[in-house]
Formats: sequence, C-alpha cells, structure tokens
Amino acid sequence: MKQLIGITLGKYAPLHKGHELVIRTAISEMDQVIVIVYNASDVTKIPTEIRANWVRQLFPSAQVIIAEDGPQDTGYTDEIKLKQETYLKQLLNGYDIHSFYSSEPYGDHVSKALNSRNRMVDLSRSNYPISASMIRDNVRDYRYMVSEIVYSDIKPRIAFVGGPSTGKSTIALVCANELQGDHCREYGRDYWMHHQRDHRLSMWDLEQIASGHLELEDTAAQGTGDRLFVDTTALTTLAYAYYYFGKASQALIDTFTKFLYRYSLYILCAPDIPFEDTWDRSGPGSRETLQQICLDLLHEYKLKYYQIGGTLSERVASVKIIMEENKL
Repeated sequence: MKQLIGITLGKYAPLHKGHELVIRTAISEMDQVIVIVYNASDVTKIPTEIRANWVRQLFPSAQVIIAEDGPQDTGYTDEIKLKQETYLKQLLNGYDIHSFYSSEPYGDHVSKALNSRNRMVDLSRSNYPISASMIRDNVRDYRYMVSEIVYSDIKPRIAFVGGPSTGKSTIALVCANELQGDHCREYGRDYWMHHQRDHRLSMWDLEQIASGHLELEDTAAQGTGDRLFVDTTALTTLAYAYYYFGKASQALIDTFTKFLYRYSLYILCAPDIPFEDTWDRSGPGSRETLQQICLDLLHEYKLKYYQIGGTLSERVASVKIIMEENKL
C-alpha cells in the first residue's frame, strides 16, 4: 500500500503551540511527515539548527529538512509565489506529497504546485490565537504558548560580564532575587577549585569552563522565573584566554560564537568598586586589562551591552531601567 506523505514548513521563530497543532495533525493523518525549517535570520538570532532541533525533540517521528537557502521573500505576488513553489519542487524532487499542511493562506498555491491536498489547520487561529512575531515581541507574556524546551532557548537572558572583582556575581544574584528571575552562578569558579594548577588553567581547561557553563545555564533556564540572570559567560572565559595566552583556541571561539543568540543583552560591570583578590589571585593589575579585553570583544562581535557602576543599589536601579527600555 502506498505511503501517505504529508509536509509542512515554517521558520518556527519560535516554534509555538499553533505550529505544534499543525505538525501533530499531520502526524495523526499521514504515514510520513516532512517538516521543512527555513532560515530566519531576518527575524531572529536563533540558528536554524536550533529551531530544527525543537521540532526533532517534540516530534521524533517527523523527518526534518533544513532549508538554509530557502526564499526569504513573503507575500502573494506572482513573483514571490513562483520563487517559493520552484524552490519546494526542487527540494522535494522524488517525493510524492499527498497533503500540504498549514494554517496560512499560502497553503492554497503551494499545495497546487506540489499537486497535493491543501490541508488547512486552524486557519482562524481559534485554538491558539498566537503568532511567532507576538512571542518575539513579548516572550514573558506568551510563555504558555511555547513548550519548555523552546522557552529555555528564548527565555530572556541577561549576562553580566567584566574583569575580576567588578561585582558580577553579586549583582546577578541580587537581580534574580529582586526581579522575578532565575540565577546561573559562575561555573568557572567551581571548576577552578578542583582543577587549577599553581593558580593557572590551561587552554583546555578554559574550553571546559565555557562548555560547562552553558550546561549550567541550561539547567538554570528550566526554573520558573521570567528571566535568567547569568554570572559571566564564555565572553569572560575568552577574555582570560587572551589575557593568559595572547590567543584563544578555535574550540573556545566556536563555543562562544555558537551561543551568542542566547543573550538578550550584556551588562558590563564597571571596575569602580574596591578590588578583592579573586579566586585566581590574578592581582589588581589584571582587572583593568581584562575589563578592556571584555569591552573589545563586545565591540568586535557587535554585541548589545550596557555599562553599570556605582553602589549595589545604584547598579540594581540601572538594571531595572535597562530591562524596562528593552521590554525584558
């Protein structure tokens, strides 16, 4: 007996309950379901592979195809429709598509181009009155419209960075307690206690810190808070690599750049508080140097950041203003 193949597509930026309904409906009706995930660099920093993994995790029986080179134009002009149809026919060459699933008007012309049934699912959005753009504009209020694995990736993350003894750990914890957030402590501090040798770490150690911190963040992001306040990131680890070795390994750079999308913004803590010799005993001279390296990296990678300073209460007040300005 001939297998029934269904297809659906989208940017899934982010994947929400409405998308899930479409995919779930297709799986319930078809023998095989193909989900095409398009590049969405025009609307989100989240890589296509991450968004594709959401689909894979929630719907393991679906076949996921990543369309990095898919057409970005949207609309219903003849030219745009032709681009979309031509691309899909080439991408799906060899597949006999029985049904095209969507909740969008484009289902009509795409299904005709694929010589398939136009299977509309909740076109009126009565089941889930939501769109991806609504979630992007207000992640916290629409948290209930996405699965937890998705929310952990799109949850607002505020990263505190800077040189040693600039108050990162203190401000991150206080903000989490006062501003309905979760807290991620600095993994490097834990690692240092067990792996340092003569108060120094190797490049390999720094790579382990960067990846270990990301795992710690993933765990912290599962909390019930509206935001995640992060005590340092791989940016700080990268700064230490340049400080100690004058260079960074490609593995460390890759870990840093791969997950830049996660952070809503960076907050650079000013070195305007009394210096306390940190756990690495790098001394007061390192603070200004590492601070400058962090600042250089923020500029080099064009990362959105704010600088805060002053007393703890002044810093917290500044963070509140910054979050209000950025709707976080």
